[in-house]
Amino acid sequence: MIEKLKNLLVPKLLAIFFIYYHLFGLKFVMFTILERLDLPLTDYHYPVLNIFTIIFTIVLVIYLRRRRPEMFSIKTLQPLDYLLTLLAFGMIYAYFNKLLFVGGDINNDLLFFRHSPQAFLVALQPFIIGPILEELVYRGTLMTSFFEQSKFYLDCLLSAVMFSVAHLFSYGVSLEVFKNYAFLGLILAILFRKTRSIYPSILVHMAWNIYLSWHLIAFVFFAQ
Repeated sequence: MIEKLKNLLVPKLLAIFFIYYHLFGLKFVMFTILERLDLPLTDYHYPVLNIFTIIFTIVLVIYLRRRRPEMFSIKTLQPLDYLLTLLAFGMIYAYFNKLLFVGGDINNDLLFFRHSPQAFLVALQPFIIGPILEELVYRGTLMTSFFEQSKFYLDCLLSAVMFSVAHLFSYGVSLEVFKNYAFLGLILAILFRKTRSIYPSILVHMAWNIYLSWHLIAFVFFAQ
């Protein structure tokens, strides 16, 4: 009885902790270290943030590989799964159409560091390690801890809502922001549920973020 209760509660508590740490813990730890070591924010913000993001991502991968190793298996992906991945990107594109927006802070920082090696470190957050971490937290961890395979897709709905709420902290509380990110989160959640793999949602998430900012990426990294 105790063991069953433990197996039921521990994943849920850890999922809540991981979400909390993603929303508040990462930046709290980063700013605390920068303050204690008296390091300039301009020079060390993204290097330190990336280090702790990567460490957090590794911890999540280790945890999820022990709980749900099947989500990391590429061999289980079927031809239909690849079609669903393309369909998911197409649905996101159709919904947002010409909305070219990722986030003001990241875009401004990319422009600020345009002629600096730090531009690559800034780009890692929205285009590489950010999508990986968010998929591990809001799809891999959350959806396998609450309402897993719910008949009414409550796991997908919860994932979409929490994913959207997380972005309200970055882009401001508004119904439009919540609606847009909830839609994006819902598509990624359904993709994760249908393919049973974390890779398709990571791929679509990365591709969408890169697509939204490809003009900026070209200007920062390739323009003379």
